[in-house]
Amino acid sequence: MSRTIDERIVEMRFDNRQFEQNVQTSLSTLDKLKRGLDLDNAAKSLDGLGDAAKRCDMSVLGKSVETVQAKFSAFQVVAMTTLSNITNSAVNTGKRLVSALTIDPIKTGFQEYETQIGAVQTILANTQHEGTNLQQVNRALDELNTYADKTIYNFTEMTRNIGTFTAAGVNLRTSVDSIKGIANLAAISGSTSQQASTAMYQLSQALAAGKVSLMDWNSVVNAGMGGKVFQDALVRTSELLGTGAQNAINMYGSFRESLTRGEWLTTEVLTETLKQFAGAYSEADLIQQGFSEAQARDIAQMAKTAEDAATKVKTFTQLWDTLKESAQSGWTTTWEILVGDFEEAKEVLTEVSDAIGGVISETSQARNELLSGGLSSGWKQLLDQGIADEGGFIESIQEVARESGDAFDKLVADSESFSDALKQGLTDGVVSSETLTQAVHNLREKMTGMSQEERKAAGYTAEMIEQIEALDKGLQNGSVSMEEFTEKILRPSGRENLIQAVWNAAKGLVSVITPIKDAFREIFPPATADQLYSLTE
Repeated sequence: MSRTIDERIVEMRFDNRQFEQNVQTSLSTLDKLKRGLDLDNAAKSLDGLGDAAKRCDMSVLGKSVETVQAKFSAFQVVAMTTLSNITNSAVNTGKRLVSALTIDPIKTGFQEYETQIGAVQTILANTQHEGTNLQQVNRALDELNTYADKTIYNFTEMTRNIGTFTAAGVNLRTSVDSIKGIANLAAISGSTSQQASTAMYQLSQALAAGKVSLMDWNSVVNAGMGGKVFQDALVRTSELLGTGAQNAINMYGSFRESLTRGEWLTTEVLTETLKQFAGAYSEADLIQQGFSEAQARDIAQMAKTAEDAATKVKTFTQLWDTLKESAQSGWTTTWEILVGDFEEAKEVLTEVSDAIGGVISETSQARNELLSGGLSSGWKQLLDQGIADEGGFIESIQEVARESGDAFDKLVADSESFSDALKQGLTDGVVSSETLTQAVHNLREKMTGMSQEERKAAGYTAEMIEQIEALDKGLQNGSVSMEEFTEKILRPSGRENLIQAVWNAAKGLVSVITPIKDAFREIFPPATADQLYSLTE
Protein backbone atom coordinates (compact mmCIF):
# COMPACT_ATOMS: atom_id res chain seq x y z
CA MET A 1 0.00 0.00 0.00
CA SER A 2 2.79 2.47 0.86
CA ARG A 3 4.26 1.92 -2.53
CA THR A 4 1.07 2.84 -4.14
CA ILE A 5 0.91 6.05 -2.13
CA ASP A 6 4.37 6.97 -3.11
CA GLU A 7 3.60 6.43 -6.74
CA ARG A 8 0.62 8.71 -6.38
CA ILE A 9 2.81 11.46 -4.89
CA VAL A 10 5.23 11.14 -7.70
CA GLU A 11 2.39 11.25 -10.19
CA MET A 12 1.14 14.47 -8.55
CA ARG A 13 4.39 16.06 -9.13
CA PHE A 14 4.24 15.08 -12.70
CA ASP A 15 0.66 16.42 -12.90
CA ASN A 16 1.63 19.75 -11.42
CA ARG A 17 4.11 20.22 -14.18
CA GLN A 18 1.50 19.28 -16.67
CA PHE A 19 -0.90 21.67 -14.94
CA GLU A 20 1.44 24.58 -15.41
CA GLN A 21 1.71 23.72 -19.06
CA ASN A 22 -2.02 23.62 -19.35
CA VAL A 23 -2.39 26.97 -17.60
CA GLN A 24 0.10 28.49 -19.96
CA THR A 25 -1.85 27.12 -22.84
CA SER A 26 -5.09 28.59 -21.39
CA LEU A 27 -3.49 31.99 -20.96
CA SER A 28 -2.31 31.91 -24.54
CA THR A 29 -5.81 31.05 -25.65
CA LEU A 30 -7.26 33.95 -23.61
CA ASP A 31 -4.80 36.36 -25.20
CA LYS A 32 -5.97 35.22 -28.58
CA LEU A 33 -9.58 35.72 -27.47
CA LYS A 34 -8.82 39.18 -26.18
CA ARG A 35 -7.19 40.13 -29.45
CA GLY A 36 -10.14 38.71 -31.27
CA LEU A 37 -12.63 40.72 -29.22
CA ASP A 38 -10.57 43.90 -29.43
CA LEU A 39 -11.66 44.91 -25.92
CA ASP A 40 -9.34 47.88 -25.76
CA ASN A 41 -10.91 49.50 -28.78
CA ALA A 42 -14.35 48.56 -27.44
CA ALA A 43 -13.65 50.42 -24.20
CA LYS A 44 -12.46 53.38 -26.20
CA SER A 45 -15.68 53.19 -28.26
CA LEU A 46 -17.78 53.19 -25.09
CA ASP A 47 -15.86 56.18 -23.83
CA GLY A 48 -16.58 57.92 -27.13
CA LEU A 49 -20.23 56.99 -26.89
CA GLY A 50 -20.38 58.57 -23.43
CA ASP A 51 -18.75 61.73 -24.72
CA ALA A 52 -21.17 61.83 -27.66
CA ALA A 53 -24.11 61.33 -25.33
CA LYS A 54 -22.93 64.27 -23.25
CA ARG A 55 -22.71 66.42 -26.34
CA CYS A 56 -26.17 65.32 -27.66
CA ASP A 57 -28.95 68.00 -27.21
CA MET A 58 -32.05 66.10 -26.02
CA SER A 59 -34.16 69.28 -25.47
CA VAL A 60 -35.67 69.07 -28.96
CA LEU A 61 -36.79 65.53 -28.31
CA GLY A 62 -38.18 66.61 -24.91
CA LYS A 63 -40.12 69.46 -26.47
CA SER A 64 -41.52 67.09 -29.06
CA VAL A 65 -42.61 64.71 -26.33
CA GLU A 66 -44.21 67.60 -24.42
CA THR A 67 -46.03 68.73 -27.60
CA VAL A 68 -47.34 65.25 -28.20
CA GLN A 69 -48.40 65.07 -24.55
CA ALA A 70 -50.24 68.42 -24.82
CA LYS A 71 -52.00 67.30 -27.98
CA PHE A 72 -53.01 64.05 -26.40
CA SER A 73 -54.30 66.05 -23.38
CA ALA A 74 -56.32 68.33 -25.67
CA PHE A 75 -57.63 65.30 -27.51
CA GLN A 76 -58.57 63.81 -24.15
CA VAL A 77 -60.53 66.96 -23.24
CA VAL A 78 -62.31 66.94 -26.60
CA ALA A 79 -63.05 63.26 -26.29
CA MET A 80 -64.36 63.60 -22.75
CA THR A 81 -66.48 66.64 -23.72
CA THR A 82 -67.86 64.81 -26.72
CA LEU A 83 -68.67 61.74 -24.68
CA SER A 84 -70.28 63.96 -22.03
CA ASN A 85 -72.43 65.72 -24.64
CA ILE A 86 -73.43 62.43 -26.19
CA THR A 87 -74.34 61.09 -22.76
CA ASN A 88 -76.35 64.21 -21.90
CA SER A 89 -78.13 64.09 -25.25
CA ALA A 90 -78.95 60.44 -24.73
CA VAL A 91 -80.24 61.10 -21.22
CA ASN A 92 -82.30 64.12 -22.36
CA THR A 93 -83.67 62.16 -25.31
CA GLY A 94 -84.63 59.36 -22.97
CA LYS A 95 -86.33 61.82 -20.64
CA ARG A 96 -88.24 63.34 -23.55
CA LEU A 97 -89.30 59.92 -24.78
CA VAL A 98 -90.54 58.92 -21.35
CA SER A 99 -92.24 62.28 -20.83
CA ALA A 100 -93.92 62.10 -24.24
CA LEU A 101 -95.61 58.84 -23.29
CA THR A 102 -96.29 59.54 -19.59
CA ILE A 103 -96.45 63.19 -18.54
CA ASP A 104 -97.23 65.05 -21.77
CA PRO A 105 -100.32 62.96 -22.65
CA ILE A 106 -101.95 64.08 -19.39
CA LYS A 107 -101.85 67.71 -20.53
CA THR A 108 -102.51 67.10 -24.22
CA GLY A 109 -105.27 64.63 -23.30
CA PHE A 110 -106.99 67.33 -21.27
CA GLN A 111 -106.67 69.77 -24.19
CA GLU A 112 -108.12 67.13 -26.50
CA TYR A 113 -110.95 66.56 -24.03
CA GLU A 114 -111.82 70.26 -23.97
CA THR A 115 -111.64 70.40 -27.77
CA GLN A 116 -114.03 67.46 -27.91
CA ILE A 117 -116.47 69.15 -25.51
CA GLY A 118 -116.43 72.28 -27.67
CA ALA A 119 -116.93 70.21 -30.81
CA VAL A 120 -119.89 68.40 -29.24
CA GLN A 121 -121.61 71.72 -28.67
CA THR A 122 -120.94 72.83 -32.25
CA ILE A 123 -122.06 69.51 -33.74
CA LEU A 124 -125.23 69.42 -31.66
CA ALA A 125 -126.10 72.98 -32.63
CA ASN A 126 -125.62 72.16 -36.31
CA THR A 127 -127.33 68.76 -36.42
CA GLN A 128 -130.12 68.88 -33.83
CA HIS A 129 -132.61 69.82 -36.55
CA GLU A 130 -131.92 66.36 -38.00
CA GLY A 131 -132.74 64.71 -34.68
CA THR A 132 -129.12 64.12 -33.65
CA ASN A 133 -128.69 63.61 -29.91
CA LEU A 134 -125.72 63.64 -27.52
CA GLN A 135 -125.29 59.87 -27.57
CA GLN A 136 -124.98 59.84 -31.36
CA VAL A 137 -122.42 62.64 -31.28
CA ASN A 138 -120.39 60.85 -28.61
CA ARG A 139 -120.43 57.61 -30.61
CA ALA A 140 -119.29 59.44 -33.74
CA LEU A 141 -116.42 61.10 -31.89
CA ASP A 142 -115.44 57.81 -30.25
CA GLU A 143 -115.26 56.26 -33.71
CA LEU A 144 -112.97 59.03 -34.91
CA ASN A 145 -110.88 58.72 -31.74
CA THR A 146 -110.41 54.99 -32.30
CA TYR A 147 -109.47 55.66 -35.91
CA ALA A 148 -106.98 58.34 -34.82
CA ASP A 149 -105.33 55.94 -32.38
CA LYS A 150 -104.53 53.60 -35.28
CA THR A 151 -103.11 56.33 -37.52
CA ILE A 152 -100.73 59.27 -37.38
CA TYR A 153 -103.64 61.70 -37.77
CA ASN A 154 -104.60 63.91 -34.87
CA PHE A 155 -107.99 63.45 -33.22
CA THR A 156 -108.06 67.08 -32.11
CA GLU A 157 -107.78 68.26 -35.71
CA MET A 158 -110.42 65.76 -36.78
CA THR A 159 -112.76 66.92 -34.05
CA ARG A 160 -112.28 70.56 -34.95
CA ASN A 161 -112.91 69.92 -38.63
CA ILE A 162 -115.98 67.77 -38.11
CA GLY A 163 -117.52 70.85 -36.52
CA THR A 164 -116.84 72.83 -39.70
CA PHE A 165 -118.27 70.01 -41.82
CA THR A 166 -121.54 69.96 -39.89
CA ALA A 167 -121.61 73.77 -39.93
CA ALA A 168 -121.47 73.53 -43.73
CA GLY A 169 -124.70 71.49 -43.64
CA VAL A 170 -123.25 67.98 -43.90
CA ASN A 171 -124.95 65.45 -41.64
CA LEU A 172 -123.05 63.78 -38.81
CA ARG A 173 -122.56 60.34 -40.40
CA THR A 174 -121.35 61.79 -43.69
CA SER A 175 -119.05 64.19 -41.83
CA VAL A 176 -117.39 61.34 -39.92
CA ASP A 177 -116.90 59.28 -43.08
CA SER A 178 -115.60 62.32 -44.97
CA ILE A 179 -113.01 63.06 -42.27
CA LYS A 180 -111.83 59.44 -42.32
CA GLY A 181 -111.83 59.49 -46.12
CA ILE A 182 -109.59 62.56 -46.21
CA ALA A 183 -107.19 60.94 -43.75
CA ASN A 184 -107.07 57.73 -45.83
CA LEU A 185 -106.57 59.77 -48.99
CA ALA A 186 -103.72 61.66 -47.30
CA ALA A 187 -102.11 58.37 -46.31
CA ILE A 188 -102.29 56.87 -49.77
CA SER A 189 -100.95 60.15 -51.19
CA GLY A 190 -98.07 60.28 -48.72
CA SER A 191 -99.25 63.53 -47.10
CA THR A 192 -98.52 64.45 -43.49
CA SER A 193 -101.08 64.88 -40.74
CA GLN A 194 -100.71 68.65 -40.99
CA GLN A 195 -101.38 68.56 -44.73
CA ALA A 196 -104.43 66.37 -44.09
CA SER A 197 -105.70 68.87 -41.54
CA THR A 198 -105.28 71.72 -44.02
CA ALA A 199 -107.18 69.77 -46.66
CA MET A 200 -109.97 68.97 -44.18
CA TYR A 201 -110.43 72.65 -43.37
CA GLN A 202 -110.32 73.80 -46.99
CA LEU A 203 -112.78 71.18 -48.16
CA SER A 204 -115.14 72.05 -45.31
CA GLN A 205 -115.16 75.61 -46.62
CA ALA A 206 -115.93 74.30 -50.09
CA LEU A 207 -118.82 72.28 -48.71
CA ALA A 208 -120.30 75.44 -47.24
CA ALA A 209 -120.23 76.98 -50.73
CA GLY A 210 -121.90 73.92 -52.24
CA LYS A 211 -119.12 73.08 -54.71
CA VAL A 212 -115.36 72.74 -54.98
CA SER A 213 -113.80 75.64 -56.87
CA LEU A 214 -110.34 75.75 -58.42
CA MET A 215 -109.04 77.67 -55.40
CA ASP A 216 -110.26 74.89 -53.09
CA TRP A 217 -108.74 72.27 -55.36
CA ASN A 218 -105.40 74.10 -55.37
CA SER A 219 -105.30 73.73 -51.60
CA VAL A 220 -105.85 69.99 -51.98
CA VAL A 221 -103.06 69.85 -54.57
CA ASN A 222 -100.73 71.83 -52.31
CA ALA A 223 -101.45 69.30 -49.58
CA GLY A 224 -100.20 66.58 -51.94
CA MET A 225 -103.62 64.95 -52.25
CA GLY A 226 -104.79 66.06 -55.68
CA GLY A 227 -103.29 63.24 -57.70
CA LYS A 228 -104.84 61.02 -60.37
CA VAL A 229 -106.26 58.56 -57.84
CA PHE A 230 -108.47 61.22 -56.30
CA GLN A 231 -109.31 62.81 -59.65
CA ASP A 232 -110.41 59.51 -61.17
CA ALA A 233 -112.52 58.69 -58.11
CA LEU A 234 -114.27 62.09 -58.27
CA VAL A 235 -114.97 61.74 -61.98
CA ARG A 236 -116.34 58.21 -61.49
CA THR A 237 -118.70 59.40 -58.74
CA SER A 238 -119.76 62.41 -60.81
CA GLU A 239 -120.65 60.19 -63.73
CA LEU A 240 -122.78 58.01 -61.46
CA LEU A 241 -124.58 61.04 -60.00
CA GLY A 242 -124.94 62.70 -63.39
CA THR A 243 -123.18 66.00 -62.67
CA GLY A 244 -121.20 65.82 -65.95
CA ALA A 245 -117.54 65.65 -64.96
CA GLN A 246 -116.32 63.88 -68.11
CA ASN A 247 -118.19 66.24 -70.45
CA ALA A 248 -116.75 69.25 -68.61
CA ILE A 249 -113.23 67.86 -68.82
CA ASN A 250 -113.63 67.10 -72.54
CA MET A 251 -115.10 70.52 -73.16
CA TYR A 252 -112.53 72.59 -71.24
CA GLY A 253 -109.49 70.41 -71.85
CA SER A 254 -108.38 69.38 -68.37
CA PHE A 255 -109.51 68.54 -64.87
CA ARG A 256 -108.34 71.93 -63.54
CA GLU A 257 -110.06 73.94 -66.26
CA SER A 258 -113.29 72.04 -65.71
CA LEU A 259 -113.31 73.31 -62.13
CA THR A 260 -112.77 76.88 -63.30
CA ARG A 261 -115.80 76.92 -65.60
CA GLY A 262 -117.92 73.94 -64.68
CA GLU A 263 -119.80 73.17 -61.47
CA TRP A 264 -119.81 69.40 -61.58
CA LEU A 265 -117.77 68.87 -58.35
CA THR A 266 -120.68 69.34 -55.95
CA THR A 267 -120.92 68.68 -52.22
CA GLU A 268 -122.56 65.29 -52.90
CA VAL A 269 -119.86 64.22 -55.37
CA LEU A 270 -117.13 65.16 -52.89
CA THR A 271 -118.66 63.57 -49.79
CA GLU A 272 -119.64 60.36 -51.62
CA THR A 273 -116.11 60.00 -52.96
CA LEU A 274 -114.60 60.59 -49.53
CA LYS A 275 -116.94 57.98 -48.06
CA GLN A 276 -115.61 55.53 -50.65
CA PHE A 277 -112.06 56.22 -49.47
CA ALA A 278 -113.23 55.70 -45.90
CA GLY A 279 -114.51 52.22 -46.75
CA ALA A 280 -118.06 53.15 -45.81
CA TYR A 281 -119.51 50.96 -48.59
CA SER A 282 -119.22 47.28 -49.38
CA GLU A 283 -119.06 46.00 -52.95
CA ALA A 284 -122.74 45.09 -52.71
CA ASP A 285 -123.59 48.62 -51.57
CA LEU A 286 -121.66 50.11 -54.48
CA ILE A 287 -123.32 47.84 -57.02
CA GLN A 288 -126.72 48.74 -55.57
CA GLN A 289 -125.84 52.44 -56.03
CA GLY A 290 -125.27 51.81 -59.73
CA PHE A 291 -121.57 51.07 -60.10
CA SER A 292 -120.54 48.12 -62.22
CA GLU A 293 -119.03 45.05 -60.62
CA ALA A 294 -115.58 46.03 -61.87
CA GLN A 295 -115.98 49.57 -60.54
CA ALA A 296 -117.26 48.32 -57.20
CA ARG A 297 -114.31 45.95 -56.95
CA ASP A 298 -111.87 48.75 -57.77
CA ILE A 299 -113.44 51.12 -55.23
CA ALA A 300 -113.38 48.48 -52.48
CA GLN A 301 -109.74 47.68 -53.26
CA MET A 302 -108.91 51.40 -53.27
CA ALA A 303 -110.53 51.80 -49.84
CA LYS A 304 -108.61 48.82 -48.44
CA THR A 305 -105.32 50.13 -49.83
CA ALA A 306 -106.01 53.59 -48.39
CA GLU A 307 -106.94 52.21 -44.98
CA ASP A 308 -103.83 50.05 -44.92
CA ALA A 309 -101.73 53.08 -45.81
CA ALA A 310 -103.29 55.02 -42.93
CA THR A 311 -103.25 52.31 -40.28
CA LYS A 312 -100.20 50.16 -41.06
CA VAL A 313 -97.10 51.50 -39.32
CA LYS A 314 -94.14 51.54 -41.70
CA THR A 315 -91.61 53.93 -40.15
CA PHE A 316 -90.33 54.73 -36.68
CA THR A 317 -91.80 58.23 -36.96
CA GLN A 318 -95.24 56.81 -37.68
CA LEU A 319 -94.83 54.40 -34.78
CA TRP A 320 -93.93 57.22 -32.43
CA ASP A 321 -96.81 59.45 -33.58
CA THR A 322 -99.24 56.55 -33.24
CA LEU A 323 -98.05 55.77 -29.71
CA LYS A 324 -98.32 59.40 -28.65
CA GLU A 325 -101.81 59.71 -30.12
CA SER A 326 -102.89 56.52 -28.38
CA ALA A 327 -101.55 57.70 -25.01
CA GLN A 328 -103.18 61.08 -25.50
CA SER A 329 -106.54 59.57 -26.44
CA GLY A 330 -106.39 57.35 -23.37
CA TRP A 331 -106.05 60.38 -21.13
CA THR A 332 -108.86 62.09 -23.04
CA THR A 333 -111.13 59.25 -21.99
CA THR A 334 -109.78 59.49 -18.44
CA TRP A 335 -110.64 63.18 -18.24
CA GLU A 336 -114.09 62.46 -19.65
CA ILE A 337 -114.64 59.91 -16.87
CA LEU A 338 -113.38 62.30 -14.20
CA VAL A 339 -115.13 65.47 -15.37
CA GLY A 340 -117.95 64.01 -17.43
CA ASP A 341 -119.27 64.16 -20.96
CA PHE A 342 -120.84 67.28 -22.43
CA GLU A 343 -124.02 67.26 -20.33
CA GLU A 344 -122.32 66.03 -17.14
CA ALA A 345 -119.49 68.51 -17.41
CA LYS A 346 -121.91 71.34 -18.12
CA GLU A 347 -123.92 70.53 -15.01
CA VAL A 348 -120.96 69.94 -12.67
CA LEU A 349 -118.80 72.84 -13.81
CA THR A 350 -121.74 75.24 -13.79
CA GLU A 351 -122.45 74.34 -10.17
CA VAL A 352 -118.77 74.76 -9.29
CA SER A 353 -118.68 78.09 -11.10
CA ASP A 354 -121.77 79.32 -9.31
CA ALA A 355 -120.45 78.26 -5.92
CA ILE A 356 -116.90 79.53 -6.27
CA GLY A 357 -117.97 82.51 -8.36
CA GLY A 358 -120.42 83.49 -5.64
CA VAL A 359 -117.67 83.45 -3.02
CA ILE A 360 -115.36 85.46 -5.26
CA SER A 361 -118.15 87.93 -6.05
CA GLU A 362 -119.02 88.41 -2.39
CA THR A 363 -115.36 88.85 -1.47
CA SER A 364 -114.85 91.37 -4.24
CA GLN A 365 -117.99 93.24 -3.28
CA ALA A 366 -116.96 93.45 0.37
CA ARG A 367 -113.47 94.62 -0.55
CA ASN A 368 -114.76 97.25 -2.97
CA GLU A 369 -117.35 98.50 -0.49
CA LEU A 370 -114.61 98.89 2.11
CA LEU A 371 -112.34 100.76 -0.30
CA SER A 372 -115.17 102.87 -1.65
CA GLY A 373 -116.33 103.89 1.83
CA GLY A 374 -112.79 104.75 2.92
CA LEU A 375 -111.33 106.29 -0.23
CA SER A 376 -114.07 107.42 -2.66
CA SER A 377 -115.58 110.88 -2.55
CA GLY A 378 -119.02 111.44 -1.06
CA TRP A 379 -120.39 112.18 -4.52
CA LYS A 380 -119.25 108.78 -5.88
CA GLN A 381 -120.58 107.00 -2.81
CA LEU A 382 -123.98 108.63 -3.38
CA LEU A 383 -124.00 107.51 -7.02
CA ASP A 384 -123.10 103.96 -5.92
CA GLN A 385 -126.36 103.76 -4.00
CA GLY A 386 -128.20 103.01 -7.22
CA ILE A 387 -127.93 106.13 -9.37
CA ALA A 388 -126.58 104.64 -12.59
CA ASP A 389 -127.55 107.67 -14.70
CA GLU A 390 -125.11 110.29 -13.40
CA GLY A 391 -125.97 112.75 -16.15
CA GLY A 392 -129.69 112.47 -15.46
CA PHE A 393 -129.11 112.98 -11.72
CA ILE A 394 -127.02 116.13 -12.33
CA GLU A 395 -129.78 117.57 -14.52
CA SER A 396 -132.33 116.75 -11.82
CA ILE A 397 -130.24 118.50 -9.12
CA GLN A 398 -129.87 121.63 -11.28
CA GLU A 399 -133.61 121.68 -12.00
CA VAL A 400 -134.46 121.51 -8.29
CA ALA A 401 -131.80 124.16 -7.46
CA ARG A 402 -133.20 126.59 -10.07
CA GLU A 403 -136.39 126.83 -8.08
CA SER A 404 -134.38 128.99 -5.64
CA GLY A 405 -132.54 131.01 -8.33
CA ASP A 406 -129.62 130.64 -10.67
CA ALA A 407 -126.81 130.80 -8.08
CA PHE A 408 -126.02 127.11 -8.39
CA ASP A 409 -125.91 127.29 -12.20
CA LYS A 410 -123.25 130.00 -11.87
CA LEU A 411 -121.21 127.78 -9.53
CA VAL A 412 -121.40 124.96 -12.02
CA ALA A 413 -120.25 127.26 -14.83
CA ASP A 414 -117.31 128.59 -12.80
CA SER A 415 -116.14 125.22 -11.41
CA GLU A 416 -113.90 122.65 -13.06
CA SER A 417 -116.27 119.78 -12.17
CA PHE A 418 -119.82 119.31 -10.97
CA SER A 419 -118.62 117.71 -7.72
CA ASP A 420 -116.57 120.84 -6.93
CA ALA A 421 -119.59 123.05 -7.65
CA LEU A 422 -121.80 120.83 -5.47
CA LYS A 423 -119.33 121.00 -2.60
CA GLN A 424 -119.16 124.77 -2.88
CA GLY A 425 -122.95 125.01 -3.16
CA LEU A 426 -123.44 122.94 -0.01
CA THR A 427 -120.88 125.09 1.80
CA ASP A 428 -122.57 128.33 0.71
CA GLY A 429 -126.09 127.00 1.35
CA VAL A 430 -127.08 127.33 -2.32
CA VAL A 431 -128.09 123.64 -2.29
CA SER A 432 -128.84 121.28 0.60
CA SER A 433 -129.46 117.64 1.42
CA GLU A 434 -133.16 118.24 0.74
CA THR A 435 -132.23 119.38 -2.77
CA LEU A 436 -130.43 116.11 -3.39
CA THR A 437 -133.29 114.06 -1.93
CA GLN A 438 -135.81 115.81 -4.18
CA ALA A 439 -133.54 115.30 -7.19
CA VAL A 440 -133.47 111.54 -6.55
CA HIS A 441 -137.26 111.47 -6.32
CA ASN A 442 -137.68 113.48 -9.54
CA LEU A 443 -135.24 111.19 -11.41
CA ARG A 444 -137.17 108.13 -10.24
CA GLU A 445 -140.47 109.55 -11.50
CA LYS A 446 -138.89 110.43 -14.81
CA MET A 447 -137.50 106.93 -15.32
CA THR A 448 -140.62 105.06 -14.21
CA GLY A 449 -142.86 107.34 -16.27
CA MET A 450 -141.19 106.41 -19.53
CA SER A 451 -142.57 103.90 -22.00
CA GLN A 452 -140.70 100.72 -22.79
CA GLU A 453 -139.38 102.20 -26.03
CA GLU A 454 -138.26 105.42 -24.31
CA ARG A 455 -136.40 103.47 -21.61
CA LYS A 456 -134.67 101.40 -24.24
CA ALA A 457 -133.66 104.54 -26.17
CA ALA A 458 -132.34 106.18 -22.99
CA GLY A 459 -130.42 103.05 -22.02
CA TYR A 460 -132.40 102.38 -18.85
CA THR A 461 -132.57 98.75 -17.79
CA ALA A 462 -134.99 97.10 -15.37
CA GLU A 463 -132.17 96.79 -12.84
CA MET A 464 -131.41 100.53 -13.01
CA ILE A 465 -135.06 101.37 -12.36
CA GLU A 466 -135.23 98.95 -9.43
CA GLN A 467 -132.15 100.53 -7.87
CA ILE A 468 -133.40 104.12 -8.14
CA GLU A 469 -136.78 103.06 -6.73
CA ALA A 470 -135.08 101.39 -3.75
CA LEU A 471 -132.94 104.49 -3.06
CA ASP A 472 -135.90 106.87 -3.25
CA LYS A 473 -137.90 104.62 -0.95
CA GLY A 474 -135.01 104.50 1.54
CA LEU A 475 -134.70 108.29 1.56
CA GLN A 476 -138.42 108.67 2.14
CA ASN A 477 -138.66 106.20 5.05
CA GLY A 478 -135.37 107.31 6.64
CA SER A 479 -133.44 104.06 6.15
CA VAL A 480 -131.03 106.05 3.96
CA SER A 481 -129.73 109.40 5.23
CA MET A 482 -128.91 112.08 2.67
CA GLU A 483 -127.35 114.17 5.48
CA GLU A 484 -124.61 111.55 5.86
CA PHE A 485 -123.84 111.72 2.17
CA THR A 486 -123.83 115.51 2.36
CA GLU A 487 -121.17 115.37 5.11
CA LYS A 488 -119.11 112.96 3.05
CA ILE A 489 -119.35 115.28 0.03
CA LEU A 490 -118.08 118.23 2.09
CA ARG A 491 -115.10 116.46 3.64
CA PRO A 492 -111.96 115.40 1.73
CA SER A 493 -112.09 111.84 0.45
CA GLY A 494 -109.71 109.18 1.73
CA ARG A 495 -108.00 109.21 -1.66
CA GLU A 496 -107.43 112.95 -1.40
CA ASN A 497 -106.03 112.45 2.10
CA LEU A 498 -103.55 109.89 0.78
CA ILE A 499 -102.47 112.20 -2.04
CA GLN A 500 -102.06 115.07 0.42
CA ALA A 501 -100.00 112.85 2.71
CA VAL A 502 -97.64 111.99 -0.14
CA TRP A 503 -97.43 115.66 -1.10
CA ASN A 504 -96.64 116.67 2.47
CA ALA A 505 -93.95 114.01 2.69
CA ALA A 506 -92.41 115.26 -0.56
CA LYS A 507 -92.38 118.84 0.70
CA GLY A 508 -90.76 117.71 3.96
CA LEU A 509 -88.08 115.86 2.00
CA VAL A 510 -87.42 118.91 -0.16
CA SER A 511 -87.03 121.08 2.95
CA VAL A 512 -84.27 118.73 4.14
CA ILE A 513 -82.51 118.37 0.79
CA THR A 514 -82.47 122.06 -0.14
CA PRO A 515 -79.97 123.19 2.60
CA ILE A 516 -77.70 120.27 1.70
CA LYS A 517 -77.83 121.27 -1.97
CA ASP A 518 -77.06 124.90 -1.13
CA ALA A 519 -74.11 123.93 1.09
CA PHE A 520 -72.75 121.64 -1.66
CA ARG A 521 -72.92 124.48 -4.17
CA GLU A 522 -71.03 126.75 -1.84
CA ILE A 523 -68.15 124.27 -1.68
CA PHE A 524 -68.40 123.06 -5.28
CA PRO A 525 -69.68 125.89 -7.49
CA PRO A 526 -71.31 124.93 -10.80
CA ALA A 527 -68.91 124.24 -13.62
CA THR A 528 -68.46 126.96 -16.20
CA ALA A 529 -67.76 126.79 -19.93
CA ASP A 530 -64.23 128.10 -19.33
CA GLN A 531 -63.55 125.27 -16.89
CA LEU A 532 -64.77 122.74 -19.43
CA TYR A 533 -62.51 124.27 -22.09
CA SER A 534 -59.56 124.17 -19.69
CA LEU A 535 -60.18 120.45 -19.16
CA THR A 536 -60.01 119.85 -22.92
CA GLU A 537 -56.69 121.69 -23.05
